[in-house]
Amino acid sequence: MQSKDNVLAALFNEYGDSSLLERLELYALWTISSVFPSAENRRDKGNALIEHDYQSVGALLVNRLASKLARTLFPVGTSFFKIEITEQTKAKIAEVFKQDMKSNDTSLINLENAACRRLFLKASYAQLVQALRLLIVTGECLLHRSASRVSVYSLRNYVVQRNNVGEVQRIILKEPKKYFELEQKYKTLVGERDEDATLDLYTQVLRVAKNVGGKTLISWEVTQEIDGFSIDGKAVYRENLCPYIPVTWSFMNGDAYGRGYVEEYSGDFAKLSELSAALTNYELQSTRVLNVFNPAGQFDIDSAIDAESGAWVQGQKESVQSFEVGDYRKIQELRLDIQSVEQRLSTAFMYTGNTRDAERVTALEVQMNAEEAEQVLGGVYSQLSQNMHLPLAYILLNEVDPSIISAFDLNNIELNILTGLVALSRSSENQSLMIAANQIAQAVPVFSQISKKYDIDKIVDGILLSNGIDPASIQKSLEQLQQEAAQEEQAAMAQQQAIMQQGNQLQNTEAVLAAQGQPI
Repeated sequence: MQSKDNVLAALFNEYGDSSLLERLELYALWTISSVFPSAENRRDKGNALIEHDYQSVGALLVNRLASKLARTLFPVGTSFFKIEITEQTKAKIAEVFKQDMKSNDTSLINLENAACRRLFLKASYAQLVQALRLLIVTGECLLHRSASRVSVYSLRNYVVQRNNVGEVQRIILKEPKKYFELEQKYKTLVGERDEDATLDLYTQVLRVAKNVGGKTLISWEVTQEIDGFSIDGKAVYRENLCPYIPVTWSFMNGDAYGRGYVEEYSGDFAKLSELSAALTNYELQSTRVLNVFNPAGQFDIDSAIDAESGAWVQGQKESVQSFEVGDYRKIQELRLDIQSVEQRLSTAFMYTGNTRDAERVTALEVQMNAEEAEQVLGGVYSQLSQNMHLPLAYILLNEVDPSIISAFDLNNIELNILTGLVALSRSSENQSLMIAANQIAQAVPVFSQISKKYDIDKIVDGILLSNGIDPASIQKSLEQLQQEAAQEEQAAMAQQQAIMQQGNQLQNTEAVLAAQGQPI
């Protein structure tokens, strides 16, 4: 039997950060505990025991922000990326698809849409929402694209080695596997075990840089180890096609891992948690009612305890009175403090934004939400578009047709993929054009009736520019106008000649009839 080496297990322990995991557990406790539950409460069988906070506002804010970002980052029916159109791009894709793309970009857009639709197969969209929850709370997650499915892992399952500028050098993923799940070759490797025994499968994704012809080529080598035994063979992926995608919410140079959004507002979340706990305990104490009596007074306590309502009891009522703990004014003050914290957090987490159901959201609303996210979240939307959108775009394009990426590689043509706000601009162009058309329809007739001194063309150009549309992009070129004018002139001349020929034919017919003495 092959000897154990435990190389990947040792590296996993080396790159792990237990203090970071403890902080992430606290952030999850304030928001969604199930996103990153405590390791102490994890079980081999059944669900883990999850500790919950005294408030659920954090869960509401994180869920709403995650779903809103998911609709904005991956809008239904709209491509979340676009291929930058150049003559080389058109020619190469036309060669792959055997279609003429020099005159229109329909096939290119269809290619983008086909790639994006694959993201909604096999509940991958739900996994992306879960990934965004992890990013908001913990700042890190790992996506794995395999068999048209997206799997999401937290920092409980993987570690990352980065350089000082944040570039990933190595990923090690740890997955517990039951013995009965393993293929026979793996069972032979680890030897006979109990069917329910849990074995750790480690996967290493290593960045490899090679100098080829004076150009640095990046690839990723994937190797595995199970229960300390190295698995023979390795997989190699080109730079943009590695199915393991580490994503960060925000990253500071020098850090080993990303930082989440909850960490930025940890002070308010801690205050909200403490105030909510204090208010809950105080309100519970306020509901207690104690009956106090004077031992020296005249009152039959034993008879009063067992007496029914309306019964007669001997004694003086001044000897007995009820005592309640709590002050309503203090409860009001605590509630006001909690409301002020909730208001700040609601603004930070874009809770006040209005977004309709995903299938009814227009392209313009998607872009407005993206711009709002960019402003409120401090550039995080752009970062997510780079470390989540871009890798997924390449992988999805490769799933649609692997010959596309390879064709560009073979011809040394760079495939420029635009993501983020730039990619969404195409989706809003039609909306902007319709708005501009309505404004032109209202403005032009008015100015035409007022005076002839107004230049209608300048008015139209101004309205287009105010809606973000370059008039030159939708106008015909001077050569096209000259060509159309020449064609119109030729058509008019041809029509005139046809009329003249008809006139001549009519005159000839009349002359013939006159010579024959027939009435005209």
